[in-house]
Amino acid sequence: GSDEPKIKSLMAENPVYAEKIHPNHPYTVAEVVWAVRYEMAREVEDVLSRRVRLLYIDARAAIAAAPVVAKTIANELKKDQSWIDQQVQNFTAVAKHYTYN
Repeated sequence: GSDEPKIKSLMAENPVYAEKIHPNHPYTVAEVVWAVRYEMAREVEDVLSRRVRLLYIDARAAIAAAPVVAKTIANELKKDQSWIDQQVQNFTAVAKHYTYN
C-alpha cells in the first residue's frame, strides 16, 4: 500500500524488521512495528486479523506467528514476558475457531 516505502525504511533501521513473521507468507516484522507505531495496534489479534489479515488467510500460520508478533509488540510497548504469554494464549484461543482438522 501507500505505506510501503516507509515500512521499507524501517527495515533499514533494523535488519530484524526485514524478517518474515512466518516463512510461508510475505508479512514482515516491520509491518508489525509500523502497525504499533503508526496505526495504534496494541494486541496480537489486531495485527494478525486486521492489519496483515493472516488469521483469515492461514489461521495455522497466524498461530505460529503469534509469538513473534507478541514479542515485537512487547518491545515497542515495553511489555513483559507475562504480557507476551497472555497475548499468545488469547490469540491462539480465538484463532482455533478459524481452523479445521
